[in-house]
Amino acid sequence: MKKFVVLGGYGGMGSICVRDLYDSYKDCEIIVAGRDLEKARKYANSFHNKRIKYAKVDVTNVNQTAKLLKNCDVCINCVQYYFNLDVMKACLIAKTNYIDLGGLFHITKKQLKLHNKFKKIDKIAILGCGSTPGITNIMASYGYKKLKYVKEIDISFGDYDATNYRQPFVLPYSIYTIFDEYMLKPALFTKGRLIFAKPGDGEKILEFPRPVGKIKGFYTLHSELATFPSSFKLKECSFRVTFPEDFNKQIKFLIEMGLASEKEIEINNIKIKPRDFTAKVMDQWIIKPGTKIDDLEYLRVELIGNKKLILDCFAKTNKKYNIPAGSYNTGIPPSIISQFIINGKIKFKGVHAPEFIVPEIEFFKELKKRNIYVFLNNKKVI
Repeated sequence: MKKFVVLGGYGGMGSICVRDLYDSYKDCEIIVAGRDLEKARKYANSFHNKRIKYAKVDVTNVNQTAKLLKNCDVCINCVQYYFNLDVMKACLIAKTNYIDLGGLFHITKKQLKLHNKFKKIDKIAILGCGSTPGITNIMASYGYKKLKYVKEIDISFGDYDATNYRQPFVLPYSIYTIFDEYMLKPALFTKGRLIFAKPGDGEKILEFPRPVGKIKGFYTLHSELATFPSSFKLKECSFRVTFPEDFNKQIKFLIEMGLASEKEIEINNIKIKPRDFTAKVMDQWIIKPGTKIDDLEYLRVELIGNKKLILDCFAKTNKKYNIPAGSYNTGIPPSIISQFIINGKIKFKGVHAPEFIVPEIEFFKELKKRNIYVFLNNKKVI
């Protein structure tokens, strides 16, 4: 029986991955792991199946993590990207395969340097296996193969949310990552070289199929820019993030007020980082249990070369488990890709991004089974 360890397996993305592994791969053992033992136990026990186990682990303790990963076939890392290198070091000790959801460029660059070490232990580490990075990388390699040459690749996404929320603010994913996307200088590949723009630069109105329609996007730091310039022959590459205007104003307000700062302040003789305080407060704005979600998302990769190709990945709310579209299409890919590793559909070793590593058509077929669809110039690929 194959064994998967999902770090952060009770969290927003990890829990989706665990659920998909459970539903789609019957002959496996899944360990839900994280620093909160009670949350891990509660989620694992909700399956009422001995195949789902739980464990407590602090991923900053490399030796402890390695001990948990011993005899594991794939480690799926769904914790905050700040800890990716720690987890990879544990995988090297335990000699196991590795998958994560992305390293927001700078961490990804450091992870790629472990390529030879993973080759030496005859294992693979695939970086950025969520929606974006992840699905976007695989769409990019699919489109790239269809063109004689490519000058430019642009990545973006667009959401539409018709949910009737009974709360004034909704946190779509980790506030730490959101702050980084707004505050860190975005990488931009232009005229054949990598530069860093100012946060918020590159504002542009993007147009997606209805009901998303027109929405404003701006450059942000993203993992695709860490690998696309070397994976593809091109001159231009960008990533734009899109959020509703009200959400933009709220996040910018928090940043301007210093509530996203990492500089420690002292309160009643206790030193804290404002960002950590804000993150704790923001926990209350995770979607409330019982909220009936009704949303959809388009991930887009636009390639410009001898002709123009637009690849869209469409996902909507998973009604069975009431999972938002953006979370669903992020938590599903690591499950699919980890199974490809187990089934021998991915034979590479070392550290890689998903482009040209994951078999595109087979991957798109697996997405389709889960009601996630890929389109090429408005026509379904599968």
